Amino acid sequence: MTGSVLLIDDDPNVLSALTRQLRKRFSISTAESGSLAVAAAEDSFKNGAPIAVAICDMHMPGMDGIETLKRIQDISPLTVGIMLTGDADQQTAIDALNSGNIFRFYAKPFDSTILGDGIASALRQHKLLQTEHQLAENEERWRLALEAVGDGVWDWDVTSDSSVYSVEWWRMLGRIEPPVDAKITHWWSLIHPDDALLVKEHIDQLVQGRSKTLSCEHRLLHGDGTYHWFLARGVALFRNHDGIAQRAIGTHSDVSERKEMQDRLLRQTDELRVLATTDPLTGLWNRRNFMEKAEAELHRSKRYKRPLSLIMVDIDFFKKVNDTLGHSVGDIVLRRVTDVLGANRRATDTIGRLGGEEFAVLLPETNEASALGVAESLRNAVASESIPLDTGQTTQVTASFGVATTNKPDDTITEILNRADTALYAAKAAGRNRVMGEPK
Repeated sequence: MTGSVLLIDDDPNVLSALTRQLRKRFSISTAESGSLAVAAAEDSFKNGAPIAVAICDMHMPGMDGIETLKRIQDISPLTVGIMLTGDADQQTAIDALNSGNIFRFYAKPFDSTILGDGIASALRQHKLLQTEHQLAENEERWRLALEAVGDGVWDWDVTSDSSVYSVEWWRMLGRIEPPVDAKITHWWSLIHPDDALLVKEHIDQLVQGRSKTLSCEHRLLHGDGTYHWFLARGVALFRNHDGIAQRAIGTHSDVSERKEMQDRLLRQTDELRVLATTDPLTGLWNRRNFMEKAEAELHRSKRYKRPLSLIMVDIDFFKKVNDTLGHSVGDIVLRRVTDVLGANRRATDTIGRLGGEEFAVLLPETNEASALGVAESLRNAVASESIPLDTGQTTQVTASFGVATTNKPDDTITEILNRADTALYAAKAAGRNRVMGEPK
């Protein structure tokens, strides 16, 4: 496999280990920092032998991996970047992949064989980029080179709709026996119905001259009956005097692996976002997220001069529940109280768990009198609820409520929360299972 491979990592032990594992397959050089890697790329480019593949650790002192690969590709645009990381920074990975600077992304620890195969693919990609760069100079040489790097090639006579597809094009799609008289419709017939309009739009732009190149990701029906993701790229070779393409040529690359990784990273990112913003036991907003929502709602209430109220809720004698019935029962009680509050709140209200047995309810567009009424309704619902336990028995709890409302232009959420908390403690002191507002 020809083409130089530059390994970049601030840990010399990692560089040494990777070099030992990969040097039998590839021509390896190393750099222990982003700045040294950029300098090496400059020297290689000046000497007419640019780096083919740059493999870089994401987190390094000084210049990080993404910036390092960007600078290398600024010098040598055809260099293919591979990123290594030792953590689970999903959003960074997604951003890097979407930016187009990164060809592959591997999380440590990784299998050296898998990494080696990735480098081999990157070298083929590098070869593809070189070939595309030379397209204007030699069309036939371009097409033969594409065959060599393993992507499927298509050649479309727009005027007659006849097409030529390479053997690799059919092989990628799991089609052993290609038709004798191929048409462009053979490609189009395999496109996923949800992607058909998108592909047509991109092809129309290329044919009509609104775009100089074609670049479109879409799904094609594989011979095994499933849809695989492909990236179609192409250019118009000849145009008539009206600028309409007469012939176009291009490639298909299987990007299913990358799309699957992106989807997995997006799912993991969504899961992390949920964990970061919600309470895992009750599913309510956690304290941090609730306070952010409350700050935003307070800003809106001040801007439009509308009332805003807040209710603090505390389950009465909750410690006794945990001590006598056990923490598992305490968890059941917390979840059931959450359900009751959620079922009896208004659609515009927001509930958060601030910690332990303490909850808060944010009431937009609500004055003190209305907030006291909402709190009383919630209190009655909690007190009336019979909570089934795993033992087949039931239990009941009550809760105390403190209500506070915006009452001055420079009110802060912290101040409102403190006033509601004071009212809550007054409800506790007055005997619990009751609603108290701010003292007059």
